Amino acid sequence: MRWKGILAIIVVTVLVVTAGGLVRDSRVDTDFPALRAKSAESDVRRIMGDPREIQKNCDAYGTLVTPTCDHVFIYRSIFYPLRDKYWLVFFDDNNQVTATSSQQ
Repeated sequence: MRWKGILAIIVVTVLVVTAGGLVRDSRVDTDFPALRAKSAESDVRRIMGDPREIQKNCDAYGTLVTPTCDHVFIYRSIFYPLRDKYWLVFFDDNNQVTATSSQQ
């Protein structure tokens, strides 16, 4: 009987985490098109949340942009590496968006 309770807790936890991940990925996917060139870094954080990674090298996942790029915000799917989807936001040295890219 004890194992059934533990198994139920594990199943519920997995379902909650999966649902939360799907909601987060859906939100990022929906909010991403709202980003515009010259948007401030603070606006991107407000819309998208904090990035999983920030790279100084602007060649993220083989996506290279203009030489005015200073850094890139990388938003990966919560299910990475099972779901290899990511969203990239490139910034210039004034912390303004220069380009965006969504890859799968």
